Amino acid sequence: MFVFGGWNGRDYYNDLHILNLEIMAWKRANPSGPAPSPRQGHASILIGNNMIVHGGYKQKDSEIKKAGLCMGTPLSTSYLNDIRVLDTEQLVWSRLRISGIPPDARYGHTFNISGSDIVLFGGWTNQSGDKKTHDTQKMQGNCEYF
Repeated sequence: MFVFGGWNGRDYYNDLHILNLEIMAWKRANPSGPAPSPRQGHASILIGNNMIVHGGYKQKDSEIKKAGLCMGTPLSTSYLNDIRVLDTEQLVWSRLRISGIPPDARYGHTFNISGSDIVLFGGWTNQSGDKKTHDTQKMQGNCEYF
């Protein structure tokens, strides 16, 4: 079992811990390569020997302190949208090359497999709860989930 990153209420992490399920022993791994930045609420999925990590959230305290009462922009830039792949045998991080229009940066979402596709579901974005984005009068006949 692989555990990546997280938040303890004060600090964000991008560490990697591995639980060997045969002997029920933890070890902290030190992978090489371009690791994801510290975060919480990211999605991850294991496909073969590759763990894919996407998105998450990392509040940028220094920007929020400078913002005073205008916290909208610093909070909206705290949502992450990057993708990294960990080769779990070699313990090497790499960036994943993708094409097309990526989904909005988000946290609290999940990944699942459907055939040969990875399906991203749910989560919170900087638009979540925005009355303009989710106006039911405008959406008549359309079904939009956030």
